[in-house]
Amino acid sequence: IDHKATSGMALVMNPNTGEILSIAHFPVLNPNTFSKYNKQTWRNRAITDPFEPGSTMKIFLAAAALENNYCKPDSIFFCENGNYRVDKDIIHDTHPYEWLSLSQIIRYSSNIGVTKVSEKIGKKVLYDMLTSFGFGTKTDIECPGETSGIMSHYLRWSRIDTSAIAFGQGISVSAVQLLTAASSIANGGLLMKPYLVKEILDEDGNLIKRTNPVTIKRV
Repeated sequence: IDHKATSGMALVMNPNTGEILSIAHFPVLNPNTFSKYNKQTWRNRAITDPFEPGSTMKIFLAAAALENNYCKPDSIFFCENGNYRVDKDIIHDTHPYEWLSLSQIIRYSSNIGVTKVSEKIGKKVLYDMLTSFGFGTKTDIECPGETSGIMSHYLRWSRIDTSAIAFGQGISVSAVQLLTAASSIANGGLLMKPYLVKEILDEDGNLIKRTNPVTIKRV
C-alpha cells in the first residue's frame, strides 16, 4: 500500500524437503468463483511469470566466488566511492563505499562490489553457478504453465551484461525458481525439487500416494 504496488506474491518453502507450504498473491483470487475476477488474476504468477530478481542474485554471485576459491568472505574490493565505469556505462551504489569485504558487499548490497567480484571470477564461472542453481530451467513443480525464466548463454554476455546479471538485471526468474535456489543455500548446498502435494488420502483416510523429497543435486 505504501509503495502503491499493483501486485505481489509470497511463498514459503521448507528448504530441507522442497515442500511448498504456502503461496499467496495480491490481487487475491477465489478459484471457486474465478469468473468474477479479472482474467489477469487467474494465473499462478509465482509459477508462470518471469521477472528480474534484482539484488537477490548477489548471494549466488558470492556462492560462485567462494565455491571456486576466487574469494574468501573477508576478501576486500575497492568500491570506487559509489561510481564505477564499465565501458560506456556507469554503475552506481546507493551509498558511496571505499573498501568492502565480500561479506560487506552482500550485506550492503553494493552493485559496484558485485561487479568487481564478477570481473574477478569471469562470466563462465558465474554462468555455470547460476545454471547449477537451476536458473534458466524449469523446476518441474506440479503446476501448469511454469516458466523457465530467461538466461542467455555467457558467450553472448558483454562486460556490462555480466555486471548487470551479477546484481539481478538482464536475467529473469520465477518466484518458485528463486525460492528453490535460495533454499539450497539454507539446506547446506542441496537443491531440492519443489512440490505441493505431500500426501493424497481417500475418504477413509487411507494413503493413496505420498510424495517423498527429491534431491536434484549438490550445488
